[in-house]
Amino acid sequence: MVRIAIIGAGFMGSMHAEVYSQLPNVKIAAIVDQRGEKAKSLAEKFGAIPYLSADQIFSKPDISIVDICLPTFLHKEFVIKAAEAGKDIVCEKPIALTLEDALEMVNVCKTKKVRFMVAHVIRFWPEYAFMKKNYDQGRFGKLITITCTRLSPKPTWGWQNWLLDNKRSGGALLDLHIHDVDFILYLVGEKPVSLYSKGTFSPEEGYTHVFTTYNFASGITAFAEGGWDMTSNFPFEMKFIAQFEKAVVDFDSTANPTLTVYYKPQIERKTAQSTGGNISDLGGYFFELNYFIDHVVHNKDFQVITPEDAVNSLGIVLKELESLESGRIITV
Repeated sequence: MVRIAIIGAGFMGSMHAEVYSQLPNVKIAAIVDQRGEKAKSLAEKFGAIPYLSADQIFSKPDISIVDICLPTFLHKEFVIKAAEAGKDIVCEKPIALTLEDALEMVNVCKTKKVRFMVAHVIRFWPEYAFMKKNYDQGRFGKLITITCTRLSPKPTWGWQNWLLDNKRSGGALLDLHIHDVDFILYLVGEKPVSLYSKGTFSPEEGYTHVFTTYNFASGITAFAEGGWDMTSNFPFEMKFIAQFEKAVVDFDSTANPTLTVYYKPQIERKTAQSTGGNISDLGGYFFELNYFIDHVVHNKDFQVITPEDAVNSLGIVLKELESLESGRIITV
């Protein structure tokens, strides 16, 4: 039986707890949150013990895994504390706000010989996993272009409004848009040779909307739009359209079905098998955490997402920030 402590009882901590409750041989042993009522409520739901401080659980030998669902600016501190306590770690994305912090986190985990995975859930989301599988198998021929879109109302639900504080979240650029940056890198399997970004900036909130074009040595062109400056009644949307030599793959989280493949030259409409990938489902979160637990328990190397992958994705987003601030095309 694997015993887990979840640090952070907000939306993501609750989502992760729901997943763990469905996995065999996994026990949620502790819920940690300085908001006592939050910790108690979530702990009671899953038969765990609530704690106000993470320091209370790091010394417990029966807890082998720590799941960090805290605001980004706290990731480094708690990943390092967990690693020094000898705990295996899954941490929400993005890995950190700076490359220096990210590299230090990775190095400490290696030194302490603990497993460390950053929860870039889109790599596990069914429709995106479908894209990656078929891209790798060459089913649709060569990829020509891919456009990824991720739009949201302003995220006013965070603890102490941390998401709208650029110094603590990195804005939509680092917290929202990085999902699609990470997936594009994962899909193509290489870094772009250059990129160019434009966006909307707020002094307090940072970049609230960003548009970026990526050029790859393989000839692929990718485009990603991400923003959380939509109206409060605007539904969350995540989409991609990928144009291949033999087909166009169209995903829209708000559509039913969410995923359609249009084959060339007949333009025959074929709907992919239902993947259950709506944002309200456990889908991607379930596959992500099941993967993490399986690989930790059986001591298997992470392949879908490595700590180095998370560092690389952060690095590309920071290159986008350089382009946004300079108005120039940036060589990667």
